[in-house]
Amino acid sequence: MVTPREQGAGRLLPYLVLACCGLALLLTFVRLIEFDAPLTRFIRSLNDFHIDHLHNPWLAQLSDVGNEVGRGEFLLLVNGVLLAAGYILGRASLKRAGWETLIAHLVAGGVNTALKHLVGRARPKFMHTGNSEFFPFGGAGWDSFPSGHSMATFAVAAVLAIRFPKVRWLVILWALTVSVSRLFRASHFLTDIVAGAVLGVLIGAIVAHPWEDRFTSITSALMTVTPPLAVVLALMTTIGQSPSQGRIVTILSQSGLLIVLVAMTAYVLLRVRPDMLPTSLTTMGAVALIGLGVALCSVSLWVAAVILLVCLAYWLNAQYNGQATTIGSHPPWPYEAAFGLAVLLTIFTMIELRGALPMG
Repeated sequence: MVTPREQGAGRLLPYLVLACCGLALLLTFVRLIEFDAPLTRFIRSLNDFHIDHLHNPWLAQLSDVGNEVGRGEFLLLVNGVLLAAGYILGRASLKRAGWETLIAHLVAGGVNTALKHLVGRARPKFMHTGNSEFFPFGGAGWDSFPSGHSMATFAVAAVLAIRFPKVRWLVILWALTVSVSRLFRASHFLTDIVAGAVLGVLIGAIVAHPWEDRFTSITSALMTVTPPLAVVLALMTTIGQSPSQGRIVTILSQSGLLIVLVAMTAYVLLRVRPDMLPTSLTTMGAVALIGLGVALCSVSLWVAAVILLVCLAYWLNAQYNGQATTIGSHPPWPYEAAFGLAVLLTIFTMIELRGALPMG
């Protein structure tokens, strides 16, 4: 029998999940601000600003393609195609997606315009002092935060991912391409893009769900964006560190690598041979150990705190939904393979690119 106290604690869990995600996101954003100026200087070194073109042809192509498929005209085309297909084919799902993507696009555009003028952050090309400059309601050039391309594209992509989950990775890749293109074109700072992406996902999630479910929608959206942003924070923290910082750094990074490899092995065994492992070890526990290993590789207490908050949010959410991950409970193998590949790629990048970004 559930006691009133247990019922009260259960009702508190969703708010704790939201608080953990929000705090993790806040800590991530605050820390990423430190990398805005150094990353912008590095991007400038890749560009020929006399012709506004990237030296590397592959990066130039990525930049141009991302810029085009993130324009408002392209997003309106997506809305129009969905609506036309829905009405011509008589498909309610397509009509609903068409209207919702249109609404998400318009809301994102309105919110973005208001924030751009209210914040008044100078574009990277106007960064003369080495730091961001602000002039609220300053007009053209003082409209860097947040990225409009990222915000609108992620808003539309979030709706499409919810309505058509089978193609969600494709639309996420589309939104990521647009966001990365804005960075390489030196049109925005890193935090402009991060803020635009997060706000876009939140808008898309709210639009694609009933208004009475807005709390759940917001929480779910935050739980979706905080893990990848924690990885971005770990990468940027590692890339911005000196490649030679003494024996302690080496010990921590190697310990983190060892923990990741052991946890990845346990993660695989939980899928193929769960009887070889203790019953107390769950998939969620293995993922938490992977997060701990990544944090150690970054050699940053800040990153460790963010990853801890993300893991805590997922654990609390599982307790609330009565879906604590147990042996035998797994997502489809393609997602597990993608997860494993992403972890290994992250660790490889952190090791190989340590200190690659000059912070001076």
